Amino acid sequence: MIYFSEMRKSVQNILLVLLALIISASFLFAQQTQFQPNKPGKFVLQNKLNKCQGMDVTMLTTKLTSTSEWVRQNDPILNTPVGNHVQVSFLGNLCDKRLKDEDYGIQTQIYFAFHHFYIENGVSCAATGNTAHDTGFHINNPINLISIQFTESGFQSGDPPQLKQSLGKTLENLGKYYSVAPVLREIAPGVRQYAGIASHAEVILVFNPDRPDIWIPVKVKEIMEAKLAYYRVKQQIDSINYEKTLAEWAKLNFKPDQAMRPDLYNRIKKEFENFSAEELNRSAYSSSQSAISNINARGDGKPVMRFNPSCWDRSLPASAVQFISIEYWPATKTELEVFKQRNDGLTDYVGLFYNNLPVEKMGVLIQKK
Repeated sequence: MIYFSEMRKSVQNILLVLLALIISASFLFAQQTQFQPNKPGKFVLQNKLNKCQGMDVTMLTTKLTSTSEWVRQNDPILNTPVGNHVQVSFLGNLCDKRLKDEDYGIQTQIYFAFHHFYIENGVSCAATGNTAHDTGFHINNPINLISIQFTESGFQSGDPPQLKQSLGKTLENLGKYYSVAPVLREIAPGVRQYAGIASHAEVILVFNPDRPDIWIPVKVKEIMEAKLAYYRVKQQIDSINYEKTLAEWAKLNFKPDQAMRPDLYNRIKKEFENFSAEELNRSAYSSSQSAISNINARGDGKPVMRFNPSCWDRSLPASAVQFISIEYWPATKTELEVFKQRNDGLTDYVGLFYNNLPVEKMGVLIQKK
């Protein structure tokens, strides 16, 4: 009992020392670091595009510069930076091959980094690298922030080679389908707000409203048949591999339960057969709560879609800005204050940037002819 009592006191003393060190460090930081929210800053443009032979880099740079300049002129946080330098960077690998219907336009990014000012140990500094908060626009990549592609495991080493091609074809077909974030509202013609799919941020998509929509709704029957085609081949592969495993287990006198035998295709096929003719003709939705296939006809979860290649205007050059996708991070007055409290008085420049960005007017940035 005495031993445990002394050990408890020792732990308490260590915790007290650690607490004192944390308080001291916080006090020293507050004393040594002071933000400068009223210091005028600069707007700096940097072209970091990875150039590639055969690409019209000049035209592309002109398009991105025009887009960023419009944002600067229409958002006071960029137009007259205060408390930070605003560094705008053009990013993208122009050598990336565009092999899919989704990828007609050259994909690039415009990133806005807010390098806040502060005084540390009497020296005036500006944030660098990861210490500068940033955000960005995705150009000509309309689906990455609002959709998740249907995919499953591909061919593995050791799988029966005679089924490799069949599995590849069914997997490629399955990859044509996406679960898509729901639309929250149409802000303006060509400006749409989606719920986020990869983070809690919502997404703004800017596009040409005169073009066909980027998504084609999918019926339950269509997506279920695509899943069944894949799982039919996958179960054949798994069954062959399972028989090999059984032979190895037999040498060890191990007899597995029959429930371990590959059966996923049969179970999904049963789900398919349980849909009524009316349900099979309804729009499909994807939800983890929808049995094994995750597909339902009730409208639960995210709608299932196929990408519509007709949304691209292929009469325009690949360098044209046809889509702008934005992870949208506006901040309420309370959120701005909480950010400042959690960051020792630093201003949330990203939140202010989006609070002042007139997204309803951004349709003018899309090239139409």
